[in-house]
Amino acid sequence: MTVQPSPRLERLSPVPHGSISDRELTALGLRRDEVVDFSVNANPLGPSPLAIAAAAAATWSHYPDDSATSLRHALAERDGVSQAEVVVGNGSAELLWLLALAFLDPGDAALVVGPTFGEYARCVAIAGGVTREHRTERAAGFAVHPPGLIATARAADVRVAFLCNPNNPTGTLLPVLALRDLAVALPATLLVVDEAYRQFVDVPPATDCLLALGNVVLVRSLTKDYAMPGLRLGYALAPESVRRALDAVRPPWSVNAVAQAAGQAALGDEAHLLAARREVRWARAYLTEALTRLGLHVLPAAANFLMVEVGSGERVRAALLRRGLCVRDCASFGLPAYVRIGVRTMPECERLVAALADLAGTEGVGFVGGGS
Repeated sequence: MTVQPSPRLERLSPVPHGSISDRELTALGLRRDEVVDFSVNANPLGPSPLAIAAAAAATWSHYPDDSATSLRHALAERDGVSQAEVVVGNGSAELLWLLALAFLDPGDAALVVGPTFGEYARCVAIAGGVTREHRTERAAGFAVHPPGLIATARAADVRVAFLCNPNNPTGTLLPVLALRDLAVALPATLLVVDEAYRQFVDVPPATDCLLALGNVVLVRSLTKDYAMPGLRLGYALAPESVRRALDAVRPPWSVNAVAQAAGQAALGDEAHLLAARREVRWARAYLTEALTRLGLHVLPAAANFLMVEVGSGERVRAALLRRGLCVRDCASFGLPAYVRIGVRTMPECERLVAALADLAGTEGVGFVGGGS
């Protein structure tokens, strides 16, 4: 008899993510460097030159510092917290998995505020938990309604609540005071606030004060801030007791030496991040206005991406890909009429707008919305 894996794996489904696979590129006869990838929401200027140099100079002939001491110290100084409140992970996705493993037992309920990043529900399922979704509505602009969220959490007796802020893919942002009210109203629930896109908000929310409540974890992504998706680097700010729990289930040496060196160097290049934030602000405003003029419904967004109603996200993505442009089809979020567009440099955004205008005129793509 063959040994079988846990039955709960049968309930797992793969979570689609952005970007484009090598198999899809091969089928289209394209090289990766021939595609402008709007499906990934990262720094449009690419990695900091300081980070590239540090990665090239890093020593990887011995084990990395398992505690990422130097990087944690730099993060603590930048964010104004103690080093004991910082944990570094192999991308923010690893930290989400660790939170589920550390705080959920089989059968425990976890709240996910959707539509949102699919890894929240997946990591809950891997830990044996049960996901309860509080889903925002199109009619309300996908805005979070805190009283309804609190009612859902209390009714399900959730141990952990996952909230992406700004939310992926809708771009909505919940104010700090509203987050505080949620944490206070749910004292027995660990509120995990995924702030992967925080640095691209015009005025990044000052959420560090929430750590004092004792039941809030702030998950942040250096991958997005500094365009290092291939290195995988993220961190969390958490009460020391939570940090210790994450360290207890974290695999050893999960953050490699090259990522640690690049991350620390990137933190020293504040000018690079500020330049990217300016580029995002200008290009986001341009895309919003230009796409609205094309008759598209563009949701107001606080982050470095826009969710746009196009009629058929799958069809629009395929048509753009043939032109060397990749956007994110939002069907996996339960929003098949939408695409998500990561904000890139102005010239790249102008090329995308021209391609969408051409699609409307030559291929009869069924755009909808009219900016309403």
